[in-house]
This record gives sequence, C-alpha cells and structure tokens, in this order.
Amino acid sequence: MKKRYLYSAVVSSLLFIVLVLFLNFNIFISILLVAVTYLGGIFLFKEKDVRKYDPNIIMHYCYLISKIDNYTNLVKNKKLCKDIKDVSTKAERIIIMLEQKPDKVTQIYDGFDYFLPFTIRILEQYVSLEQVEKKNKAEIKFIDEINETLDYIEKEIDKMLENMNYTKMLDINASIEVFRKHSDKLEQKILNREEGK
Repeated sequence: MKKRYLYSAVVSSLLFIVLVLFLNFNIFISILLVAVTYLGGIFLFKEKDVRKYDPNIIMHYCYLISKIDNYTNLVKNKKLCKDIKDVSTKAERIIIMLEQKPDKVTQIYDGFDYFLPFTIRILEQYVSLEQVEKKNKAEIKFIDEINETLDYIEKEIDKMLENMNYTKMLDINASIEVFRKHSDKLEQKILNREEGK
C-alpha cells in the first residue's frame, strides 16, 4: 500500500473521531469533511511515495539478479536456461542505465520489487519439482506453464528496458535541440561580425 493512502486514512480517521465523538458534529457533515480530508491528504502526502536512488536498494536488486542467474546452473531445460539468462542480462542492463539516469527509479523499483522476487519464487518451485520423480497433474501443468511465465516476465523487463532507452533517446534529442539553438545563435553572431567588417 502506498504511504500517502495510509497517511490520508489515518488523518481522516482521527478527524472523524474528533468531529463525531468530541465535537458532536452531524454524522453526514462529518463523513463529507472526512472524505474531503482523505482526498486532500492523498495530494498532500504525495511526496511520501516518491522513491529516490538508493545504492543499498540497487545492491539488493543486484543480489536478486545474481540469484536468478544462478538458476541457469540448476535448471536442466535449455530453453528455460536461455529465458533465465535473458531476464538476468536485461535486468543488469537496466541497473547500469539506472546508475546513469537515477531520476527514473520509481518505475524501475516498482517493476523490480514485483518481478525479481516472483521470478526467484517460481524458479525455486521449478527446481524442487524437477527433482520429483513421480509428478502429479498439477505439478506437470506448473512445469509446463513456467516457460510461458518466464516469457511474460522477460517481456515486462524488456518493456522497462525499452522505456529506459526511450527516455535516453528523448534526453539526447533534447540535448541536440539545445545545441542547435545555441549553434544557430552563434552562427548568427559570426555572420553579423562578418557583415560588420
């Protein structure tokens, strides 16, 4: 749960208690004031949900990525090994880009917080099931669905990487535009000086 919703709920709950129990306000007016306070709190506490670049969090993600990569040594299925390698390689590239563009942390943190631990959980389950000699139908179905799940995770991490590349391209385009404007002004000054001579 995002912090701003939690803080807004606490403040509006306290307001409701004060209005109804201590000040004997009309219940409908109290509910209306509480609703307005809750909505206002969401905007007021918006800063609480802004995540910042933190080397410790990055180190944690690097640890999770290396843990995922280690499963290439434990899994026998070659296609699954390739998928695992793709996921870990793309996640590593995102980390490298994030170090260059630390202002993009929120979308990356949100994605990594979900996909990296989830990938580890399903790979742990897969490795333990792979060692079972007689598998029931549910276990066989789970093993069959692992490839699809890892393909989905890879596509989502790929989207995160594309977003990082896209913002990098936008930044490059913006820099080129700034350079063009300055070079046009410089060129105009040179022409004006040449005409003045």
